[in-house]
Amino acid sequence: MKTMPNSTKQEKYRWIKPILEGEITIKGMAKICLFSERALKYWLANYRKYGLEGLENRSTRSKINLRETPIRIKERIIELRKVVFF
Repeated sequence: MKTMPNSTKQEKYRWIKPILEGEITIKGMAKICLFSERALKYWLANYRKYGLEGLENRSTRSKINLRETPIRIKERIIELRKVVFF
């Protein structure tokens, strides 16, 4: 009896495991699975580099806020507040 994966990283590992074991090629797997060849290659590279944790979903959202006030302006505001209130 097969069990369902508990997480997305386990699901990804189930798809790349036959490739890692040499049972099937990436192109062959791309023909029978729901995912593209590019996705499979990306998962394989991450698995080889980071292990099972490399298959964890990560956000592709930018880590910086382009609208954030520059630090020098924040520091100047703090200086002005110190002068005015103290």
